[in-house]
Amino acid sequence: MAGRYMLYFGPQHPGAPGNVGFRLEMEGERVVRAELIPGFLHRGFEKMMENRKWENSYVLSYRFCVEDPDPFEVAYAEALDMVFKVDPPPKAKYFRMIQAEFSRIASHMFWTHFMLGSVGLRTPAYWALAAREEILKWFAWVTGHRIYHNFSVPGGIRSDVPQDFQSRTLDLTYRVEDLVKDVEKAALGNRVFKRRTRGIGVVKGETALRLGATGPVVRGGGLAYDVRKLAPYERYDSVNFEVPVGEVGDAYDRALVRFREVHESLKIIRQATMEVRPGGPYRVKIPLTAPPGRGYARVESARGEYTVHVTSVGGRSPYRVRFKSPSMPLLTTVLDYIIKNEEVTIADLPVILASLDPCAPDIDR
Repeated sequence: MAGRYMLYFGPQHPGAPGNVGFRLEMEGERVVRAELIPGFLHRGFEKMMENRKWENSYVLSYRFCVEDPDPFEVAYAEALDMVFKVDPPPKAKYFRMIQAEFSRIASHMFWTHFMLGSVGLRTPAYWALAAREEILKWFAWVTGHRIYHNFSVPGGIRSDVPQDFQSRTLDLTYRVEDLVKDVEKAALGNRVFKRRTRGIGVVKGETALRLGATGPVVRGGGLAYDVRKLAPYERYDSVNFEVPVGEVGDAYDRALVRFREVHESLKIIRQATMEVRPGGPYRVKIPLTAPPGRGYARVESARGEYTVHVTSVGGRSPYRVRFKSPSMPLLTTVLDYIIKNEEVTIADLPVILASLDPCAPDIDR
């Protein structure tokens, strides 16, 4: 069509959401079509896991998304709990919740850095990284690793918690809360941020869910869809927390929901921490050989619902491993819907992509 042209966007463009590219069909400054170009990080993790022993396979389960690895780790551990027919001790279940919620906060702070950078607010973007850094230090203290933790394992957790676990964990929640409040005020109250995000990338919750999305994109559109409430796992049915939702479903509401989720995660961590003390059982031993059967788990990650399905035919390795991650719909069906239903300029595209918060590696796997 006359006046239209193709523009390649990413993966090296700073406005691209990670290691993916797009083939954009442009009409002037308006984006009329966006075709996702994945594959830059394809590693075949699922097939690799099928060719490893049980005790080696789960070290790959959390490497799909460096920004939020722990829900992946927890989900795979839960699936193997089902395969091996074991029930972890209560302390392990509460710790898995703490691990997943700290990972959610760290991921939301990492997202804040990229989101604020897309609209030029660099200073509070670095404040967000400071909050994330405090959490990574905690992970290093408890698990020995900053990013990939390998701590939630089949049957429970890898080792007992340190002696001063409760006091240091609770202290961390208050330090992180103070940092997050500063970032939240500087971001959501900033007039530049409001003008760049309000009315941009609108998608209602019911529509987002129909398009295959979950997580903050759905909740930002007003639908309180959260696996932790709808199908509680670990001990989420034993703690009190709310599911924040937006109204309009635009980029601003998605930001608002994520900041509110951070405060709810801190509430969950404080309640769960009171149930985790050093000493006592923290893991059930599992045999080297698994019985035939299936394991299935679904968890709420920072980007939405994440599921894992493991099939065992008996023996030392999984027969099939299959993951369903939340990022693919964000960059395909949801992005297509937004482009078709509003005028998206090339200047707005990075803001919309950042507000959806996809994780490129979990698309490729």
